[in-house]
Amino acid sequence: MGFTPAQVNAMTLWEYLACVDGYREAHGGGDRKGGGEGMSEDRMRDLGIL
Repeated sequence: MGFTPAQVNAMTLWEYLACVDGYREAHGGGDRKGGGEGMSEDRMRDLGIL
């Protein structure tokens, strides 16, 4: 995408993912698949996410 490591480190996760989505859309990429959509709440609790 053209960012330096320092620029990526300065971004929040939300900002980075927004850039990824915009880059994919601008370059003809399809929708992202996965992204935890199929993960159960129990598994998320086991991983300490919830």
